[in-house]
Amino acid sequence: MERCNFSCTSCYLSEAAQATEPAAFDEVCQQLNELRAWLGPGGKCQITSGEVALLPVEALGRIVTYARRIGLDPMVMTNGERLLDDPDYLTTLVRDYGLRKVSFHVDTTQRGRPGWRPEQTEAELHPLRDRFADLVRRTRRQTGQILHAAMTMTVTGANAHGVADVIDWCLDNADAMRLVSFLPVAPVGRTKDESDDYLDLGGVWQRICRGAGRLLNRDALRFGHGECNITVPVVVLRAGTRRHVVEVVRAGKGWDRRIMRRALREFAPTLHVDEGFLRTVTRVVAGLLRRPLALLELAAYGLYRGWTERATLGAIVRAVCTRGQVQLRPQLLVVHRFMGAEEIDTDLGRERLQSCVFRVPVDGEMVSMCEVNAGDIRRRLNERLTRPSVIHNRAVVQARRAESLRDSARSRYA
Repeated sequence: MERCNFSCTSCYLSEAAQATEPAAFDEVCQQLNELRAWLGPGGKCQITSGEVALLPVEALGRIVTYARRIGLDPMVMTNGERLLDDPDYLTTLVRDYGLRKVSFHVDTTQRGRPGWRPEQTEAELHPLRDRFADLVRRTRRQTGQILHAAMTMTVTGANAHGVADVIDWCLDNADAMRLVSFLPVAPVGRTKDESDDYLDLGGVWQRICRGAGRLLNRDALRFGHGECNITVPVVVLRAGTRRHVVEVVRAGKGWDRRIMRRALREFAPTLHVDEGFLRTVTRVVAGLLRRPLALLELAAYGLYRGWTERATLGAIVRAVCTRGQVQLRPQLLVVHRFMGAEEIDTDLGRERLQSCVFRVPVDGEMVSMCEVNAGDIRRRLNERLTRPSVIHNRAVVQARRAESLRDSARSRYA
């Protein structure tokens, strides 16, 4: 199903989207099976389409449960409006169907959201973002379950100046939002918004750094092609009334990179989204005890890192001594840039397609989402799900239009 309750000015959907019906559950399961075979155990997958929360909660929950049963780690991608109108929808997904990850898309391109105005700024949407952050916190309390949340934003020429405001909000709400992703607009689907030359990865990253209040190493992790993604883990420290953004992998620090690579290689595959903080720490400590050399290196690295971050440690000590609050929250900062048809048809575009890590199964083949969005694939897939009555009505309208044009031509030249 590609139907949506919004009419965003930046939209990857095709013109046929609103006429589509939900795909059969067996077909969705087949897609998930193909993703599982390609991604492996614990593979991250997005449950997305048009607006998936338009489905009955039982239908969406069934998909989430199946994805988890076969060993995937699903995240529901939504504009969130249904979840605000019916908070029990998210609670049910988490409590009854095992959902552990959800992403909310909020920005000024979302024509159709209540209160939307074309001249809105991103900062004016912070009260809306606050509602989503509160929804996440409340759902955690009510269910007693882990729930990781993300905030995403499409970046256009009109709202790029608001990126700094959004990253500032996300850092202040790192307890609720574990990931924030910025998506520079691409000429695909029903998109009407325009981009600008400065809205490449580097241009958006500069605005993120402005909101973070410091220059951050954009090369902390490599995820796919370097022209597709920036993926940067940070730790947001709140010591008293002050906020500090601590880089996990700093520029020019080879030891930081070595420790990160080792952690991803040796420990990340054994961790599970359902495990809480204590179980995760216990599992990591147990793994280190089986690797005494790694334990020694980590201890030495801890001393080195503590010395180089002594100003931050000083802020923690001062907060503790004055009975101030101290919080440490991990957060992942992401920029993901899709391509349009013209960019795909270049040497660099083809190179990016070969390196793509964001793929979807189409007719037994794993296809880059850029190809799906920029080409004819999405429209063809939509037509498979289009209601027969809609196809008939569209054909009738087209036939009547053609007949009207013929009649007009006859009268003109009679």
